[in-house]
Amino acid sequence: MSVILKETGAEEIALRKFDTGKMFGFQREKKMDFANYKMEWPREGLTVRCFAHDIMNYRYHWHPDEYELNILLHGSQEYCRGTQNVLLEEDDVLLTPPGVGHASFGQQANTTAIVLHFSAAAIRPFFKKSGVYHFPTCLSDEGTRTEERYRQIRFYASQIFTLMQQNSLYAQLAVRASLELLLVVLCTEFEPQRLNEMPEDERRRSTIRRLLTYVEEHYAEKLTLENLADFAQYNRTYVSTLFKQVVGVNFHEYLSRVRFQHALNDLALTKDGLTDIALRNGFADLKTFNARFRATLHRTPTEYRAQLSPDRVIRVGERKFLLSEDPILQAKLRAYLKVGC
Repeated sequence: MSVILKETGAEEIALRKFDTGKMFGFQREKKMDFANYKMEWPREGLTVRCFAHDIMNYRYHWHPDEYELNILLHGSQEYCRGTQNVLLEEDDVLLTPPGVGHASFGQQANTTAIVLHFSAAAIRPFFKKSGVYHFPTCLSDEGTRTEERYRQIRFYASQIFTLMQQNSLYAQLAVRASLELLLVVLCTEFEPQRLNEMPEDERRRSTIRRLLTYVEEHYAEKLTLENLADFAQYNRTYVSTLFKQVVGVNFHEYLSRVRFQHALNDLALTKDGLTDIALRNGFADLKTFNARFRATLHRTPTEYRAQLSPDRVIRVGERKFLLSEDPILQAKLRAYLKVGC
């Protein structure tokens, strides 16, 4: 069983219970009854969040400074990571780094997954050079999903999930330890590659946040790099470089992402014509929208719309969480936590 919950900003909310452990310098947030848990260590800039959800229609998004680890529990999941489209089956594992656009689509009813988010800051001590690191080989398939390295990933992710669910006295210490062991597996078994810089100074981070907010507010308009530079009161070259270094893509690619994200939502939730959707969300014409759709999801908007089932469509800003005692979820957690599974 699962329940659809709305989001506030980037975070979903439900019935909430707050528990602050001041002596450990962390904040823990537990979603009552739903498989959705979060811990924060503000002094270290570290957040760990895990949830289990029912995978519905495509909802294109990205996380500026968080990794997303996806483990498929049941069903079949089409997953888009960057320009890569893959089909995940039961027990498959996939890791998406910060800043990389991604979306998933449940191929059948009751397609469910465990998702673990953790801050990019968690991985910083493992590398001499600061920045965001990608693990492109952390993607299992029929021939690799039973390998020991993927068993270890499932084991530590399930351990984190179970510890946060149980919420015992020393859960925060155990979660940190389990996360570090998971990161050791990633760094030693999955060939990390440096994607882009992660700014240490608050001034640069604040600037990029302002720029991204401006893009979100004006994406439907004829927006140029010059407009963005004028808004930020920096020269065009600096803004262009900052985008590439910090966000990981250039300004025009990021703007296309935002437009695509909103157009994809309209495509699923309205009956509006494709041209109206394209123009309303800032695309120059239908041809440009179609080209972006094909490049990202490897199909046309018309083909995608035909695949949608009315009872399996949710909005951007919603997520269909599993209940914490969902039988498939609990059975999978037990299986993953067994030695050698």
